[in-house]
Amino acid sequence: MNRIQLLALGVALAITAGAGPAKDADKSARAADEAAIRASAAQFVKAFKKGDAKAIASLWTENGTLADEQGQMFKGRAAIEAEYAAFFKDHPGVRMDVAIQSIEFPAPTMAVEDGIARVVAKEGDPPVASRYTAIHLLQDGKWLMATVRESSIDLPSNYSHLRELDWLVGTWDSTGDGPTVHTKIRWIANRSFLEREYSVRENGVVVSSGTQIIGWDPQAEQIRSWTFDSSGGHGTGLWTGSPDGWRIETTGMLADGTPTSSRDLLIRVPDEDDVLGWRSTDRTVGTTELPDTGEVVLDRVQQKH
Repeated sequence: MNRIQLLALGVALAITAGAGPAKDADKSARAADEAAIRASAAQFVKAFKKGDAKAIASLWTENGTLADEQGQMFKGRAAIEAEYAAFFKDHPGVRMDVAIQSIEFPAPTMAVEDGIARVVAKEGDPPVASRYTAIHLLQDGKWLMATVRESSIDLPSNYSHLRELDWLVGTWDSTGDGPTVHTKIRWIANRSFLEREYSVRENGVVVSSGTQIIGWDPQAEQIRSWTFDSSGGHGTGLWTGSPDGWRIETTGMLADGTPTSSRDLLIRVPDEDDVLGWRSTDRTVGTTELPDTGEVVLDRVQQKH
C-alpha cells in the first residue's frame, strides 16, 4: 500500500469514526422532538376533555391558524380560543381521541404531524372523525402548532338503525313492592350496539343479574338482542316496533340446556322519556307454560350535577 492509499484510508477511518456519534446525536434529538410533539398531542386531548379552550389555544403559535372540516379559517390564538370555547358551550362533556399516524421533520425546526381525531359527544349523536395535518414549529425550545387543517372522514356505524332506542340510555330503577330491578344502558362500539347491564334484588340480595347486547341484524333486517344471565343461561330476541313500544320474541336456554321462549314487551309512555314498563308473556320452559309476569315500571335515575 503506497503513501496516497494510506492517507486516503486514514481520512476514511476518521470520517467513519466521527460519523457514528454525530448520527447517534441526531437520532437522539429527533426522538426527543417526536416525544415532545406526542406529549403536546396528549396535552391537547386532556385540555379538550376538560373543555379548556385557553389551554388548547396555547398549543398554537401566536399567529397560528386552524382550518376546520367546513373550510372555515381561524387565525391567531384569540380566534382559536373563541372557536373552541363556543364549541364546548354547545357540546358539554365532549371528549376526543387522537391517533398519530406519522411525524416527519422536513427541517430542523419544522415537523409535520398526520393523524386521525375522533370526537365523542355525551348526547345521542354518534362519534365523528377527521383526518388532520399539523405543522409544528420549534420556538424558544418548544414545539407549537403553526397550521392545522382538518378534513372529515366517515366512521361506519349501525347507529341509524338503533336511533329510536337512544332514549333508553341511562340508569333505571324499578318502583313498587317486591323484587327491585336495576339496569344501566349505554352505547358501545361506535354506537353500533347498546349494552344493558341488569340486576334483580330481593330483600337487598342480588338473586339474578346479566348483560344484554342490542344491535342491528342485517340478515333479519331487525333489531336483535343477545342476553347472558348470571346462572349460565342465554337467549336472543328479535325486536319489532309496536304502538306501545317494542315487542321482543325471545328464545334461549337455561344453563342445563332446557329451551325457553317468551314474548317480552318494552312499554313506552308517549312523550315520556323517564319512565318505561316491562312485561313478559307467553313464557315457556321446556314443555311447561309459565304465567305472564306483572308489569315492571322503571324510572330513570336522575344524575346529580
